[in-house]
Amino acid sequence: MHKRKEIRSMTAEELLALRRAMLELQRRNGPGSYIYLAGYHGIPRGYCPHGSPLFLPWHRAYIRVFEQSLQAIDSTVALPFWDWTSSESFAEGMATAHSDIFFNDDGGNHPNPLASGPIEDRSRQTRRIPPHNPNRLRSFALSLELSMEQNDYIEFNNGIEGPHGSIHVWVGGPGGDMTSVPRAAYDPIFWSHHATVDRQWAIWQKCNPEQNPQPELMSQELPGFPDWTVADTIKLSSPRLDYTYEGLDTLQCMLERRLEPEDIVPENAIRVGKPRIIVEVRDVARDGESFMVDIFVRRKPSSDGATYVFGGSFGILGTEGLHGMNHNHHNAFKTSQRVDISDAIDKLGLRRDESVQSVELQLTAINKFGDVVDAATLPIGGLELLIIP
Repeated sequence: MHKRKEIRSMTAEELLALRRAMLELQRRNGPGSYIYLAGYHGIPRGYCPHGSPLFLPWHRAYIRVFEQSLQAIDSTVALPFWDWTSSESFAEGMATAHSDIFFNDDGGNHPNPLASGPIEDRSRQTRRIPPHNPNRLRSFALSLELSMEQNDYIEFNNGIEGPHGSIHVWVGGPGGDMTSVPRAAYDPIFWSHHATVDRQWAIWQKCNPEQNPQPELMSQELPGFPDWTVADTIKLSSPRLDYTYEGLDTLQCMLERRLEPEDIVPENAIRVGKPRIIVEVRDVARDGESFMVDIFVRRKPSSDGATYVFGGSFGILGTEGLHGMNHNHHNAFKTSQRVDISDAIDKLGLRRDESVQSVELQLTAINKFGDVVDAATLPIGGLELLIIP
């Protein structure tokens, strides 16, 4: 069984081996090559089942198949994960292993194959458009924490898609390839990001050992992988998967304390004490373009000149460009996302248990061109303030 490590904790030798294998995989063509496998997600095959109970199992099979292609080049390589909930990520953003433009191998500089990859026709390399504001990562991590507290598979699967999509939009930036589904998997950070999401599912599974997908889902075939079913993806120790994650065996599931503003976000922390104030973003449609949205909060009444404070962020990961594809398995139904604005409520000096009627919200949004757009035009049905104990 091989172990997937956080990309910042890889040794220099492990990182070099990964880069060499990734570079070779990107050079190849045909089945099992980088561009062939990246094409499963969006352009040209469009198999990924976002907005579906298959979201987590499908991506687990997908990144395992990709990892096996790397291991066919170098059997010592394991796919790393990038922990965007860590204090290092809050401070620095992306790991430098993914952001360095070049890497050194035997005294020569080579393009870093973890920073960009070829798109489907090799007409260009993938791009990410800065700035990537690390302050938003903590907001996404808090949204993840809300999902980790669910004890039902469907609720967890649906809940984790929101922060997962926010990371896509944050990494790509306006016009970047990670920002929308069609070419997201051509960016090499996609694989480390989805290893992180897969690890989060593995943590949730450890802490909720009886909560598997429903029996009727277990025999369901995964789109694009006719020899894989949901049941094949449940146990990491199975011969089909045969991997684990660094630290998973020693992880503690119950952390009875309230997350503080500067803390690392524990994926499965349980908050106690103060209630949390949540913005539920209702009826999010993801069949169009992508947006990055910031939420600002201020006291009522607005006529008193009160200023807004930053509350949190969320991304809308759009599927624009996949309509009409023969194998598009994206569901058209609308979803919801949750954003924790508790810290903003504290900054305003409000009691959390009385704040829902005492504040008003303002959204600012940026589209794929980097333009600020009218929040009223966003593909969302509305916002609701909730108090969660």
